[in-house]
Amino acid sequence: MTKQKAIQETVPHNDVKEANLLFSCKEHGKEAYFSIKKFEKNPKWGKGMVYVWFKDAKRGDEKMWCRIFKGDQKQGIGILENEPFNVIQYKLGDKFRYKTDAEGITWKVAKV
Repeated sequence: MTKQKAIQETVPHNDVKEANLLFSCKEHGKEAYFSIKKFEKNPKWGKGMVYVWFKDAKRGDEKMWCRIFKGDQKQGIGILENEPFNVIQYKLGDKFRYKTDAEGITWKVAKV
C-alpha cells in the first residue's frame, strides 16, 4: 500500500464496513499523526472535524477523527467519528473535551 493510499484510508467513512486503520510504531507516531491531521484543513472534508490523540498507557495510544460539537479545531467538545480499535472505554458517538498543545497535537482531555 502506498503512503498516500494509507493516509486516504484513515479519513473516516461511516458507510464503509472495512477497517480504515493506519498503524505506526512509537518512533513514528507523531509523523503519522501530523500526516493525517493535515486533512483538517481540507475545505471539502475537514470542515467541522478534528483529529484527536487519545493516550492509553495500558493498550496503546490511538488517534481518531471527531466531529466538533462545540468550539473549534484548537479546543472544545467533540463527538467521536471513528470506532476505536484500542481505546475500549470510548465508542462511536461519545462526547469528550479536547485541547491542542503548543506543538499542534490535539489531545483528548476528558469524557463528557
